[in-house]
Amino acid sequence: MEKLVAAFRRFASHEAKNNSPLYEYWCKRIMTNEQLLNLIMHIPETQPKPNLFFGSVQYLSAQKETPLKQIFESPFEVDLEASFQLLIDFCLQHSDELLQLFHTKSVQTNEVQRASYLFPIFSEIAEEAKLPLTLLEIGTSAGLLLNLDGYRYEIEQEPPISFGNENSPLTLFAKNYGTSITSIKNLDILHRIGIDLNIIDLQDSEKHLWLKSLIWPEQIIRKENLEKARAIQRQYSKLLLTGDFRELIPPLFDTHEFKGSQVIIFHTHVANQFPAKLKTELLTMLQQLSHIQSIYHIYNNMDDADLHVDFIAGGVIQTVKSLKDTDGHGKFFSWN
Repeated sequence: MEKLVAAFRRFASHEAKNNSPLYEYWCKRIMTNEQLLNLIMHIPETQPKPNLFFGSVQYLSAQKETPLKQIFESPFEVDLEASFQLLIDFCLQHSDELLQLFHTKSVQTNEVQRASYLFPIFSEIAEEAKLPLTLLEIGTSAGLLLNLDGYRYEIEQEPPISFGNENSPLTLFAKNYGTSITSIKNLDILHRIGIDLNIIDLQDSEKHLWLKSLIWPEQIIRKENLEKARAIQRQYSKLLLTGDFRELIPPLFDTHEFKGSQVIIFHTHVANQFPAKLKTELLTMLQQLSHIQSIYHIYNNMDDADLHVDFIAGGVIQTVKSLKDTDGHGKFFSWN
């Protein structure tokens, strides 16, 4: 129980604070509510419990005409204590349905805003490799980050910089607190491949609702970005594979389809759900595959929260770049 309380304490202070007053307040009250804690304890250890709990509640309430649904739809001017009582009532009334969601859903937030720091990294890699790119994302969810060349970007820095698709209906805004980015070249992407244990098909209304429910109530812009990215999704051909990346990635290299391109394997805010053994197996696999073809590995949450860029060739891992202070939702980063 102490571990569970600590998870909600951390979520309140490091995640929800300044981002979601509703979730921040609920976290603080959940920490001392035995009924809710006993319910939440049923969430599998592999899942981040606050995220899956709040996502499940938002998802389920969206399908029912309840007072809690109105809280999620208009979260800015609410009586926080009254809303928490509504949360308790809802969870107790629908505990069986929530328990089912805990064991059939997973946290698969597909935050397109993270493309604001991935695009410059990919551009830098393409410039170094002088080759088109093969993008392979682990934990791809709906695959929206594979379309990052379909978005327009406005980066607040000194001086400001914009890049990407000038005609895109989706413009992503972010702040760069580090070294100013001076130039970004457009991307030439040869292959787009996404792998997930459960691919999210955004044309499926139920799966679309789940992805939307993982976005915090007050973050209206994130929900609007999801809708725009959903429309752009149809314009890009990609291969989305369901299953274990350990089984799916090696055969892709065996076919030699990646020849003539630079392979980038990336995952953001996914490895926090990996047990230590799986992290080791991922790195071992990448080292083995790098004997076939060189790989850039972009990741966070393996050992720390920093965003790392490694180059792997002939089994040797070289550190290329590490970005500190990178916001989980892509609102800011520190370039170097």
